[in-house]
Amino acid sequence: MALDERRGTAKVDYGDGIEREVIVGIGSEKLRRGDIVLVHAGVIISKLTREGILEQISFFREVLGEEAEAADLIKVYQAVLELAERLGG
Repeated sequence: MALDERRGTAKVDYGDGIEREVIVGIGSEKLRRGDIVLVHAGVIISKLTREGILEQISFFREVLGEEAEAADLIKVYQAVLELAERLGG
């Protein structure tokens, strides 16, 4: 991720190798290259951490029990972690 603080934008790779310009909707001082961010409608709305994602997976497993592995939310979080590792985040 490359930040342009003057314009309030950043270039973000969604995992396909193409950097897209998005609006920084959170404090840019919180962002660094390699961070995992949540983008909605072209705006960074949150910074995610590996630990936070693992906590969410654990929470869903606890709440959903045996059905957890079939839950799409867990699959999404796992895919985000795999993508972040592949991109070096």
